[in-house]
Amino acid sequence: MKRDYYEILGVDKGADEKQIKKAYRALAHRFHPDVNDHDPDTEEKFKEATEAYEILSDPEKRNIYDTYGHDGLRGGGTGGPFGGGGAFTDFGDIFETFFGGDMFGGGRGGRRAGPARGSDLGVQIELDLHEAAFGTKRDVVVERVESCDACQGTGSEDPSAVTSCTECGGAGQVRTVRRTPFGQFMQAGACVACGGTGRSLENPCVECGGTARAGREQTLTVDIPAGIAEGQRIRLTGEGNAGANGGPSGDLYVEVAVTPHPDFDRQGDDIICRQDLTMVQAALGVTMAVPTLDGEEEVHFSPGTQPGEVQVLRARGVPRLRGTGRGDQHILANVMIPRDLDEHQRELLEELDECCGMEHYAEHSEGLFNRLRHLFTG
Repeated sequence: MKRDYYEILGVDKGADEKQIKKAYRALAHRFHPDVNDHDPDTEEKFKEATEAYEILSDPEKRNIYDTYGHDGLRGGGTGGPFGGGGAFTDFGDIFETFFGGDMFGGGRGGRRAGPARGSDLGVQIELDLHEAAFGTKRDVVVERVESCDACQGTGSEDPSAVTSCTECGGAGQVRTVRRTPFGQFMQAGACVACGGTGRSLENPCVECGGTARAGREQTLTVDIPAGIAEGQRIRLTGEGNAGANGGPSGDLYVEVAVTPHPDFDRQGDDIICRQDLTMVQAALGVTMAVPTLDGEEEVHFSPGTQPGEVQVLRARGVPRLRGTGRGDQHILANVMIPRDLDEHQRELLEELDECCGMEHYAEHSEGLFNRLRHLFTG
């Protein structure tokens, strides 16, 4: 005697379609023969749950069952879940409903291979510091795959002569039917004859060999934004390799390399430079021209400038890439001590040393090494 369908699925008679579907899905996972092969009753339990779902998921059959029970279904021509004529003609239909595809992997038959996105490409460009700071335009040469112009992307010498593949009927996939004690198992795979395109080419394009895509060298102009830094990348959407079967193109990534500058070091958006001062200039003070990214600028060094002392020029650094304004320029005083003095020069310095006591060498509040540390670490 057959068990009650509601009891098999573990739901109440008032259960809605969503509850019935959820209950069956759980049982299908639990009792599928490929998953639960250690239980000798798995096959029967799986068939029983599938039959119960077939009836209760169909409003008309469910109404007959609720009114007349199992006897009411005997003359209804349902044939059971494995006899044809039911809600599902094979296990493939069941697994497509619940698990999104064929139970052996791959999509259902009758669909051609879907569009595939093209691969991304990458190139590198080299900039000097000024170009990276203020932006520029650069041409880059890219070797990429594009839709074949000769055949208009059809893969055929005569674009109007493309026909459906006779092997798969234009579906791009073929289905193999295998009968087992559980019913019909359907397995789908890409058609070998057409490579999953669904097209038959009697005269493949000589330019692309029937692939509908061809390699081509392309020159692109890239806008380099102001403030870009070493190692950062610019993405050009859709400028990579062309997609297959009508899929979108990939992207092109342009990576930036910045050549070292002889006078400047870059730290984030700030510029660091060194300015040489003689011992006398540092002691007496001096105004001199200092290089910046915008050209030379007059900078005053106060009397008594110490080695490693830093002057800051506001907003003379690199423009901020994602913001407004600019960084600063830090000028590090490099006080030079004379070498190879002659006798007269030595006498002058010795005289200076005798008349200049230690009070003139009062230590600043911050030592040289601390100033350097703050300069490079912030």
